[in-house]
Amino acid sequence: MQKKLAFILIMIFITTLSFVGCGKNKQGGALLPSAAKTVKQGGELVYGSLQEPNTLIPYLSNLLAATEMQSLIFSGLVTMDNRLEWQPDLAEVVPLPHNGGVSPDGLHVTYRLKRGVKWQDGQELTAADVKYTWQFIMDPKNPVVSRQGYDQIAGIDTPDPYTVMIRFRQPYAAYLTLFPAILPQHVVAREKDPAKSPFSRAPVGSGPFKVSSWNLADAIVLEANAYYYKGRPKLDRITYKILPDINIMLTQLKAGAIDIFSNVGFAQLDQAKAAADMQVLFTANMIWEHMDFNLDKPLFQDLRVRQAIAFGLDRQSLTAVTLKGAAVVSAADQPPVSWAYNPGLPPFVRDVALAKKLLAEAGWNPGSDGIMVKDGKRLTFNIASIAGNKARENVLTAIQQQLREIGVEVTFSLYAPDYFTSVLQQRNFDMALYGYVWGPDPDDTNLWNSRFIPSSANNYTGRNYSGWRNAEIDSLTVTAARTFDPEQRKQMYFRIQELIAGELPCIPLFFRANIDVVKNRVVNFQPSPIPAGNLWNAWEWGIREK
Repeated sequence: MQKKLAFILIMIFITTLSFVGCGKNKQGGALLPSAAKTVKQGGELVYGSLQEPNTLIPYLSNLLAATEMQSLIFSGLVTMDNRLEWQPDLAEVVPLPHNGGVSPDGLHVTYRLKRGVKWQDGQELTAADVKYTWQFIMDPKNPVVSRQGYDQIAGIDTPDPYTVMIRFRQPYAAYLTLFPAILPQHVVAREKDPAKSPFSRAPVGSGPFKVSSWNLADAIVLEANAYYYKGRPKLDRITYKILPDINIMLTQLKAGAIDIFSNVGFAQLDQAKAAADMQVLFTANMIWEHMDFNLDKPLFQDLRVRQAIAFGLDRQSLTAVTLKGAAVVSAADQPPVSWAYNPGLPPFVRDVALAKKLLAEAGWNPGSDGIMVKDGKRLTFNIASIAGNKARENVLTAIQQQLREIGVEVTFSLYAPDYFTSVLQQRNFDMALYGYVWGPDPDDTNLWNSRFIPSSANNYTGRNYSGWRNAEIDSLTVTAARTFDPEQRKQMYFRIQELIAGELPCIPLFFRANIDVVKNRVVNFQPSPIPAGNLWNAWEWGIREK
């Protein structure tokens, strides 16, 4: 009964995060951006960003600002909406096994392109551009961020201008995540070094907006693309305003100079709520905060100790009090917004008595100061995390206080930006608290397969920082990544989540919520849980008719 109640409460909370938000208009009534009946044609919106892109060429940057620009300027083969459902973009339909888009052996994927799609310079987009995009990604001269998935492609055939036939070396279930942006061959191929060419600042895309001007450290102005295949956007322009100082951003927001500001920090939440004629929206997202055990440490090789720590934490309090409700407790690694999320797996609920009982069974007994002792050694360890995130530091302090109540002494260390290389990749920690950013596909091979425990043997690749070694996990992660049947694949991820909850290579904490501030006059702004920004449907944005 307790598990069932916990699950119901979690689902109610998720629904609240996703759909209600905490937005209010000046009169105090709920007002969602998509509620307008009439939208004015034309006009300009100002989108505030704390970050400036380092390039506008897709695949060459993992900055959020660069990803947001990509979604405005370029089109992909398919796209993901805010419900995490794949929709056709340049493709006529999403290729799937049941519609013939994927061969029975999973080695061939065929895309049929829409006819008449034009680049922003008026030339037609064809299958040759798709093939060229793959060649661009695989060219070692181009400093792409990742070739994962693309390196599984054996070749691409283009029997006609509107057919793209991709041949994979082995089945690759995450094939739909590839080609989120197609590059214009007729422009990029003539550049000797595209990364340093004018194209990197003023690209030619096929998306709803095109770059009009870019003033460094100030703003990027984007004009509506008259050639856009879905029709001319409702707005005339979007100004991507760059304000790297959060205090200046909040001042501009309160002054009404900014229409949309996404990814507001917890520390700025109260100030954002105070802005007039604005609404604050919460959206459960895909950033997973958790603590990895270093399973090579003798202390954590006893499952009962790991379980005691899990039962010693009050994660409901962490999200409700420390994070002001802008997060949802997690039971394992998959986000609640994902189709791979296992809803039958409730998270641990705090039970101090049970935590102490488990420690006693493992041979730990209270010392004179209340901290557990075994063989003359105190139960103490350090949690490593990255510096500069006040909300995370508050979470660490709360964890420290909660675990002391079960007789566990915790210290924590905060590291500079080299945390991921010097601490996580080197596995130089007792426990490590950090956020893992999920993409649109639930493949977690990199997180849990024993081949991806970083070490000198694999050149420190992979993110199995806990050092979890489990033969069933190794088999499940490999098989799931090659399985195209959605129900079969889902069951594999359900089982992986059960194993995570059972063996606890980590302590799942929570998934953050995106906090967005939007002016009441904005129409059709629909925040997305995926970490690619909220501009996925910007061509539909508009200004409310008075």
